[in-house]
Amino acid sequence: MDHLPPAWIAMGESLLIGLIVGIERETDRKERHAGLRDFIGIGLAGGVCGILNVPWLTCTALLAFTALVAIFRIQTPGRTGITTEIVAVVTFLLCVLTATPGLSWGSELAIALTVILALFLDAREPLRKFFLESLTEGEYFDTLRFLAVIFVILPVLPQGSYGPYAFFEPRRVWIFVILVCSISYLGYFLQKFLGEERGLPLTAVLGGIGSTTAATTAFARQAHEEPERIRSLAMATVLANTVQFPRVAALLWLAGGPLALACVPLLSVMTLAGVAATYWLRRGITAPSVPAPDAVKLSNPLRLLPAIQFGVLFALVRLVARGMTTEFGTSGLLASSAIGGSVDVDAIAFTLSGLLRDGQTASWLAVAGVLISLTANAIFKAVVAYSSGGRAFGLRVAIGFAAMYVTGAAVWLVQW
Repeated sequence: MDHLPPAWIAMGESLLIGLIVGIERETDRKERHAGLRDFIGIGLAGGVCGILNVPWLTCTALLAFTALVAIFRIQTPGRTGITTEIVAVVTFLLCVLTATPGLSWGSELAIALTVILALFLDAREPLRKFFLESLTEGEYFDTLRFLAVIFVILPVLPQGSYGPYAFFEPRRVWIFVILVCSISYLGYFLQKFLGEERGLPLTAVLGGIGSTTAATTAFARQAHEEPERIRSLAMATVLANTVQFPRVAALLWLAGGPLALACVPLLSVMTLAGVAATYWLRRGITAPSVPAPDAVKLSNPLRLLPAIQFGVLFALVRLVARGMTTEFGTSGLLASSAIGGSVDVDAIAFTLSGLLRDGQTASWLAVAGVLISLTANAIFKAVVAYSSGGRAFGLRVAIGFAAMYVTGAAVWLVQW
């Protein structure tokens, strides 16, 4: 197409935009509205205005199209909406965008937006059913709050580091809050639309995505109430905690820096060990599927307060880790990893990733910190499993944990 004049290319793209929207509108003829030929004309008119690049002509043509669609709307009182009229104006503007000279990104953006527009127009009934029947008012407002957390609060936070040892970075802390919110938000809708009674393994995976501590507590409580299901619930607990390793790997990748790559062997082998322990516990279970424990169910899409609490914890752990590393060196970093990891592994992982990225610690020490924080967290959850679920349940969970963490320690020794 390099040998074609730019004007011909621009008009071809305008014709394509008019065709895409016109074909979609032509397939929906339940009500009288503009069709394929009308949108081809709108597209060509927009292309001409874009090529000429005369503002008064473009404004005049836009006003003329707006008047025409208004007159057509008045002459068809049986119409129940103005979607086609609005789409006609949008199509005209997209064609002006794709044909305006000097905009290197204009054609790609205009065609991409046209495809998105056609997809949304074609998905009218599924969208209406989803937003009016499937999505509750609370879920809708929580979605708005979730978007505000990302697109309203994050952009206004200052950059830079503050406080002792430059531990407090507002934007980095808030990104951590966003990640925690995203996990609970995604977990909620996965459970809602995939169902809560599709089997214990699925519930375990979803619980592990949301919170391994919450999942362990829920399964332990149910094991105490239903002792005949101890083996299957122990299997679910180990599976939920196996999900923690890929989740930590994903968080390290999102955090950036070399720690994600350095932890790949450790987290991969521990995941395989967890899968093997899950398979061992699954042997002998006759029930193919059991109801999900209520405690793992997320009560709302956005758990903002726990996320902010995790953010505060993240900042405090960062302060402790940087302070102890600065004052006490290697022993201080490992101690802070054990203390913080027993409460929350994600905060420790983010902190260690930042320390390694900034050159404030060695790779072997950062990986050791991740392993120690995971181990401390597992010890805490094993105590919860034993105290809440009983000796038989706690023993099975402890065996599964031991398989994962002994293997992890062996890999770390071999690697470093």
